[in-house]
Amino acid sequence: MSIITFSYIALALFLGYAVAVALSMAVTFGITAVSPGFVSKNNRIRREYKFVQDAVWLICAMAGGYVAALVNGESHSWLVGSALVAILVLVLWMNVWEMRQRGLGHQLVMTAAAAVGVTVGFMIHLR
Repeated sequence: MSIITFSYIALALFLGYAVAVALSMAVTFGITAVSPGFVSKNNRIRREYKFVQDAVWLICAMAGGYVAALVNGESHSWLVGSALVAILVLVLWMNVWEMRQRGLGHQLVMTAAAAVGVTVGFMIHLR
């Protein structure tokens, strides 16, 4: 692999991650600002909001996958897609406080959503 190829892969991973996380944060902050009662009750995240978070994460992972595919192109798609999923899932599981708030079930759903979302994002761009 040449240095240019490696640079494109690194850029694709960085931008895919940044888009997924930035969109997720923007939507989370937006929902919290508009309807804080929907998000939490008695300092606990509400169950309904957790389902919304799962869906939002799927869409954000899809956008991140699309951007990564856009930057990377068709070469090394499997490598970039798999690496992006691994990065998103790793960061998801490293955030212990959020993991406790969400619960294991939603953590597993968000893990699957990251994999499905990135795959769909790549497929949308590469079709």
